[in-house]
Amino acid sequence: MRHRIFILSTLFSAISLSVNAEPWVKPDDYGLKADIQQLADAGIILAPVTTYPLMWKSFINDVNSMPIEQLSPSLQDALLRVKHRYKSENASSHSVQLSVYAATDPIHTTSFGATNTQKSALSAAYAYLGDNFAAKVALSSRKDGKKCFINGKTSDDIVKDEQALTDCDDTSFDGSYVAYRLGNWIFRGGAVEQFWGPGIDNSLIMSGNAKPLPALSITREQSTAFETPWLSWIGQWSFTAQMAKLESTRVIPDALLWSSRLNIRPLQQLEIAVSWSAQWAGEGQPSSAGDFIDVITGQTTCINGNENCDSQLESKIGNQLAGLDIRWSDTLFSHPYAIYASTIGEDASSQFKPADRAYLFGVQTTQRIYDQNVLVNVEYIDTGVSCAAESTNENCYYEHSDYKSGYRYHGRTIGSTFDNDAQSVVLTILGQLSNGDDWQVKLRSVDYNSDNRDRYPNNPDIGNSITKTGYSSKQLELRYRKITMGGRLTLGAFASQNDDAENDTSAFAKYEYNF
Repeated sequence: MRHRIFILSTLFSAISLSVNAEPWVKPDDYGLKADIQQLADAGIILAPVTTYPLMWKSFINDVNSMPIEQLSPSLQDALLRVKHRYKSENASSHSVQLSVYAATDPIHTTSFGATNTQKSALSAAYAYLGDNFAAKVALSSRKDGKKCFINGKTSDDIVKDEQALTDCDDTSFDGSYVAYRLGNWIFRGGAVEQFWGPGIDNSLIMSGNAKPLPALSITREQSTAFETPWLSWIGQWSFTAQMAKLESTRVIPDALLWSSRLNIRPLQQLEIAVSWSAQWAGEGQPSSAGDFIDVITGQTTCINGNENCDSQLESKIGNQLAGLDIRWSDTLFSHPYAIYASTIGEDASSQFKPADRAYLFGVQTTQRIYDQNVLVNVEYIDTGVSCAAESTNENCYYEHSDYKSGYRYHGRTIGSTFDNDAQSVVLTILGQLSNGDDWQVKLRSVDYNSDNRDRYPNNPDIGNSITKTGYSSKQLELRYRKITMGGRLTLGAFASQNDDAENDTSAFAKYEYNF
């Protein structure tokens, strides 16, 4: 046993040389997420772990204090990978990161840790990590990265049934940030990729499907429990909140997006979280401090524009989404399993009861097969939300009557990659080899725009970001990541068989190097 642990420790130490300094776990590594979640399910990590970026200091003491000899081979591998990743990211205050991505064709489906959809992308970054201060300057260039105005067009032209936006190359500072620790709170400014929720494949409210949002945020660093008996029962807890600025190429340019999330872990097996986003302000919209207070206190307005109206004609101020997710983990006949569910509702008239809910459900297990950890997950998402009771029109989720560009950023949904009116079943199989390599297989069955309608059927710039008409898609995605040439190489392929739409295929490669 000790000989095996020594070999694995030496191996993982060598592997971890290829990663970079960050004060948090980024949502860019599905293997690391699987390891952290497995340790949390086993009771080794006590902190909530379903909000990314995930603060290292919220759980690393749990990992470092665990005697590895007491663990099963599966948990040993997971713990060693996490320990050495943390050590490598704190071994030096400075790091330089290079990444290149190329694909034969763009793909529109993303998942946790797999968010490259362009034909090509190139990025370089310098990161600094100090005791209380961290910063990163990143420069990226990618093809098909965002939407730009066609010459002579403005935001006023978007609402007309003629094309005002077009794909354009994107050179940006995505991934850049400055962060400062004050007590147990991290204050951050920048554009950092996020993922909120228990999902393995996707999230209803905050995923990596869109470009990172430029935002000011505050996050609790260590998730220690309250000491008072009145609140200690909720266990360890975490909280994050942010204000993001959306793009100018919208129906309402420069709108703001307030988002917050609270996680609690009252039991080892149970994690509960509530999430909330509110789109407000922007050109021509109320944007004072008092207006923001009205937004966060759940005040309503009449959708017909009157000062007073029937309660059925009232709606929350701004474009709001809110809901909760629950994850339960345990063992059955000595085999670990987890089930989770999430529901996120759109605007509602009552203060604390979101309506028009979308749903996400999942079940997963991790098994030891041929000296490797194999995660098996099945996840279901339904964003087919009726606009009103007894209505067959389902073109409301991620949409809004005033903020017509919807819950999107640069043409992609901030939540689920499948956009609205979609039902998907996704099987994910993730294998993690003892040599540090990993592989992933995804099988998807997706009904896009299932009601075969769109809120803006003749407008190419707003409405469903994938398709104006409905079609069914069977998809296969393969990935293999290998530690090689001093960095990490990912090779993959994507193929889909689409009913009533053109089939999609793509082969892609990504290389990441850090020094």
